[in-house]
Amino acid sequence: MDKTKDRPLSGTVGEVKTTFIDTLFTKNIVLVQAIGISPILAAGVTLKNGVVLTLCTAAVLIPASLFMSLLGERLPAWVRAPIYTVGAAAIMLAAAVFIDRIISHELYAALYVFLPLTAVNTLVSYRAGGFSMSQKPVVALTDAVVSSLGFGLVICIVSGLREIAAYGTLWEKPLNFSVVLSEAALPYAAFLLLGFMAAFLQWLNSVIDKRRGGSEI
Repeated sequence: MDKTKDRPLSGTVGEVKTTFIDTLFTKNIVLVQAIGISPILAAGVTLKNGVVLTLCTAAVLIPASLFMSLLGERLPAWVRAPIYTVGAAAIMLAAAVFIDRIISHELYAALYVFLPLTAVNTLVSYRAGGFSMSQKPVVALTDAVVSSLGFGLVICIVSGLREIAAYGTLWEKPLNFSVVLSEAALPYAAFLLLGFMAAFLQWLNSVIDKRRGGSEI
Protein backbone atom coordinates (compact mmCIF):
# COMPACT_ATOMS: atom_id res chain seq x y z
CA MET A 1 0.00 0.00 0.00
CA ASP A 2 1.33 3.45 -0.93
CA LYS A 3 2.34 5.48 2.14
CA THR A 4 1.18 8.77 0.59
CA LYS A 5 -2.38 7.88 1.62
CA ASP A 6 -1.40 7.69 5.30
CA ARG A 7 0.01 11.21 5.69
CA PRO A 8 -1.45 13.55 8.36
CA LEU A 9 -3.94 16.31 7.55
CA SER A 10 -1.31 19.06 7.39
CA GLY A 11 0.64 17.05 4.84
CA THR A 12 -2.50 16.47 2.80
CA VAL A 13 -3.30 20.20 2.72
CA GLY A 14 0.22 20.85 1.47
CA GLU A 15 -0.21 18.19 -1.20
CA VAL A 16 -3.48 19.75 -2.33
CA LYS A 17 -1.87 23.20 -2.67
CA THR A 18 1.13 21.81 -4.54
CA THR A 19 -1.09 19.71 -6.79
CA PHE A 20 -3.28 22.71 -7.62
CA ILE A 21 -0.37 24.97 -8.60
CA ASP A 22 1.62 22.29 -10.43
CA THR A 23 -1.32 20.87 -12.36
CA LEU A 24 -2.72 24.23 -13.46
CA PHE A 25 0.49 26.12 -14.20
CA THR A 26 3.91 24.52 -13.65
CA LYS A 27 2.96 21.17 -15.22
CA ASN A 28 -0.10 22.15 -17.24
CA ILE A 29 -1.54 18.98 -18.73
CA VAL A 30 -1.64 20.42 -22.27
CA LEU A 31 1.02 23.12 -22.54
CA VAL A 32 3.78 21.34 -20.59
CA GLN A 33 2.94 17.64 -20.77
CA ALA A 34 1.38 17.76 -24.27
CA ILE A 35 -1.54 15.53 -23.26
CA GLY A 36 -5.09 15.88 -24.60
CA ILE A 37 -4.08 17.89 -27.66
CA SER A 38 -6.10 15.97 -30.28
CA PRO A 39 -9.57 17.38 -29.43
CA ILE A 40 -8.12 20.89 -29.34
CA LEU A 41 -6.68 20.55 -32.83
CA ALA A 42 -9.68 18.83 -34.39
CA ALA A 43 -12.74 20.21 -32.60
CA GLY A 44 -11.57 23.36 -30.85
CA VAL A 45 -12.81 25.72 -33.56
CA THR A 46 -15.58 27.49 -31.63
CA LEU A 47 -15.84 28.58 -28.02
CA LYS A 48 -19.02 26.55 -27.58
CA ASN A 49 -17.20 23.38 -28.68
CA GLY A 50 -14.42 24.14 -26.23
CA VAL A 51 -16.78 24.57 -23.29
CA VAL A 52 -18.71 21.38 -24.08
CA LEU A 53 -15.52 19.30 -24.45
CA THR A 54 -14.22 20.75 -21.17
CA LEU A 55 -17.39 19.73 -19.32
CA CYS A 56 -17.33 16.26 -20.90
CA THR A 57 -13.68 15.80 -19.96
CA ALA A 58 -14.42 16.82 -16.36
CA ALA A 59 -17.44 14.51 -16.25
CA VAL A 60 -15.18 11.59 -17.15
CA LEU A 61 -11.93 12.48 -15.38
CA ILE A 62 -13.30 13.45 -11.95
CA PRO A 63 -15.23 10.23 -11.14
CA ALA A 64 -12.54 8.08 -12.78
CA SER A 65 -9.79 9.67 -10.67
CA LEU A 66 -11.81 9.39 -7.47
CA PHE A 67 -12.64 5.75 -8.21
CA MET A 68 -9.01 4.86 -8.90
CA SER A 69 -7.85 6.62 -5.73
CA LEU A 70 -10.36 4.72 -3.59
CA LEU A 71 -10.24 1.28 -5.19
CA GLY A 72 -7.49 1.22 -7.81
CA GLU A 73 -4.83 -0.49 -5.69
CA ARG A 74 -7.30 -3.22 -4.68
CA LEU A 75 -7.92 -4.21 -8.28
CA PRO A 76 -5.65 -6.40 -10.43
CA ALA A 77 -3.55 -4.30 -12.78
CA TRP A 78 -5.08 -5.89 -15.87
CA VAL A 79 -8.65 -4.92 -14.96
CA ARG A 80 -8.11 -1.28 -13.95
CA ALA A 81 -8.06 0.32 -17.40
CA PRO A 82 -11.08 -1.63 -18.72
CA ILE A 83 -13.14 -0.67 -15.66
CA TYR A 84 -12.61 3.09 -15.82
CA THR A 85 -12.80 3.04 -19.63
CA VAL A 86 -16.19 1.31 -19.58
CA GLY A 87 -17.38 3.73 -16.88
CA ALA A 88 -16.14 6.69 -18.92
CA ALA A 89 -17.88 5.36 -22.02
CA ALA A 90 -21.17 5.07 -20.11
CA ILE A 91 -20.83 8.67 -18.89
CA MET A 92 -20.09 9.92 -22.40
CA LEU A 93 -23.05 8.00 -23.82
CA ALA A 94 -25.32 9.76 -21.34
CA ALA A 95 -23.65 13.10 -22.14
CA ALA A 96 -24.12 12.55 -25.88
CA VAL A 97 -27.82 11.81 -25.45
CA PHE A 98 -28.22 14.87 -23.21
CA ILE A 99 -26.48 17.16 -25.72
CA ASP A 100 -28.46 15.77 -28.64
CA ARG A 101 -31.89 15.74 -26.98
CA ILE A 102 -31.70 18.69 -24.59
CA ILE A 103 -29.03 21.18 -25.63
CA SER A 104 -28.56 21.22 -29.40
CA HIS A 105 -28.69 18.65 -32.17
CA GLU A 106 -26.38 20.86 -34.27
CA LEU A 107 -23.80 20.91 -31.47
CA TYR A 108 -24.05 17.14 -31.14
CA ALA A 109 -23.62 16.75 -34.90
CA ALA A 110 -20.43 18.85 -34.72
CA LEU A 111 -18.96 16.84 -31.82
CA TYR A 112 -20.41 13.34 -32.16
CA VAL A 113 -17.09 11.94 -33.41
CA PHE A 114 -15.14 13.47 -30.53
CA LEU A 115 -17.46 12.69 -27.62
CA PRO A 116 -16.75 8.92 -27.62
CA LEU A 117 -13.01 9.64 -27.91
CA THR A 118 -13.19 11.61 -24.66
CA ALA A 119 -13.75 8.32 -22.85
CA VAL A 120 -10.34 7.07 -24.00
CA ASN A 121 -8.55 10.40 -23.95
CA THR A 122 -4.92 10.06 -22.86
CA LEU A 123 -5.65 12.75 -20.28
CA VAL A 124 -7.98 10.33 -18.48
CA SER A 125 -5.67 7.33 -18.67
CA TYR A 126 -2.63 9.39 -17.63
CA ARG A 127 -4.17 11.15 -14.63
CA ALA A 128 -6.77 8.64 -13.43
CA GLY A 129 -4.85 5.50 -14.31
CA GLY A 130 -1.49 6.85 -13.21
CA PHE A 131 -1.38 9.73 -10.74
CA SER A 132 -4.65 9.25 -8.86
CA MET A 133 -4.18 5.63 -7.90
CA SER A 134 -1.37 6.39 -5.43
CA GLN A 135 -2.97 9.49 -3.91
CA LYS A 136 -5.49 10.28 -1.21
CA PRO A 137 -9.01 10.91 -2.57
CA VAL A 138 -8.86 14.65 -1.81
CA VAL A 139 -5.56 14.99 -3.69
CA ALA A 140 -6.80 12.86 -6.60
CA LEU A 141 -10.01 14.89 -6.73
CA THR A 142 -8.06 18.17 -6.71
CA ASP A 143 -5.83 16.93 -9.51
CA ALA A 144 -8.83 15.82 -11.60
CA VAL A 145 -10.65 19.14 -11.16
CA VAL A 146 -7.56 21.24 -11.86
CA SER A 147 -6.51 19.03 -14.81
CA SER A 148 -9.98 19.58 -16.28
CA LEU A 149 -9.66 23.32 -15.58
CA GLY A 150 -6.19 23.46 -17.14
CA PHE A 151 -7.39 21.59 -20.23
CA GLY A 152 -10.51 23.76 -20.39
CA LEU A 153 -8.58 27.01 -20.08
CA VAL A 154 -6.35 26.06 -23.01
CA ILE A 155 -9.07 24.69 -25.30
CA CYS A 156 -11.40 27.63 -24.62
CA ILE A 157 -8.70 30.22 -25.37
CA VAL A 158 -7.64 28.40 -28.54
CA SER A 159 -11.25 27.77 -29.61
CA GLY A 160 -12.31 31.34 -28.95
CA LEU A 161 -9.40 32.83 -30.91
CA ARG A 162 -9.94 30.42 -33.81
CA GLU A 163 -13.66 31.21 -33.92
CA ILE A 164 -12.99 34.95 -33.96
CA ALA A 165 -10.38 34.65 -36.70
CA ALA A 166 -12.13 32.05 -38.86
CA TYR A 167 -15.77 33.05 -38.60
CA GLY A 168 -15.84 36.55 -37.12
CA THR A 169 -18.02 35.30 -34.25
CA LEU A 170 -17.70 34.43 -30.58
CA TRP A 171 -20.13 31.95 -29.03
CA GLU A 172 -21.72 32.09 -32.49
CA LYS A 173 -22.50 35.80 -32.03
CA PRO A 174 -21.32 38.02 -34.94
CA LEU A 175 -18.52 40.45 -34.14
CA ASN A 176 -18.78 42.32 -37.47
CA PHE A 177 -15.14 41.77 -38.39
CA SER A 178 -14.15 43.00 -41.85
CA VAL A 179 -11.27 40.48 -42.10
CA VAL A 180 -11.94 36.77 -41.63
CA LEU A 181 -9.15 34.18 -41.90
CA SER A 182 -10.75 30.87 -42.78
CA GLU A 183 -7.36 29.16 -42.39
CA ALA A 184 -7.68 29.64 -38.61
CA ALA A 185 -10.11 26.71 -38.56
CA LEU A 186 -7.35 24.36 -39.78
CA PRO A 187 -5.37 22.27 -37.26
CA TYR A 188 -2.05 24.04 -37.94
CA ALA A 189 -3.52 27.27 -36.53
CA ALA A 190 -4.21 25.50 -33.25
CA PHE A 191 -0.64 24.16 -33.26
CA LEU A 192 0.69 27.69 -33.61
CA LEU A 193 -1.51 29.01 -30.81
CA LEU A 194 -0.51 26.13 -28.53
CA GLY A 195 3.15 26.80 -29.31
CA PHE A 196 2.85 30.48 -28.40
CA MET A 197 0.90 29.66 -25.22
CA ALA A 198 3.43 27.00 -24.18
CA ALA A 199 6.31 29.42 -24.73
CA PHE A 200 4.53 32.13 -22.72
CA LEU A 201 3.87 29.70 -19.86
CA GLN A 202 7.50 28.59 -19.87
CA TRP A 203 8.64 32.21 -19.74
CA LEU A 204 6.20 32.97 -16.92
CA ASN A 205 7.37 29.96 -14.90
CA SER A 206 11.00 30.99 -15.37
CA VAL A 207 10.23 34.52 -14.14
CA ILE A 208 8.46 33.12 -11.07
CA ASP A 209 11.37 30.75 -10.35
CA LYS A 210 13.87 33.61 -10.59
CA ARG A 211 11.86 35.76 -8.20
CA ARG A 212 11.57 32.88 -5.75
CA GLY A 213 15.31 32.28 -5.98
CA GLY A 214 16.04 35.95 -5.40
CA SER A 215 13.76 36.12 -2.35
CA GLU A 216 15.50 33.13 -0.77
CA ILE A 217 18.96 34.72 -0.94
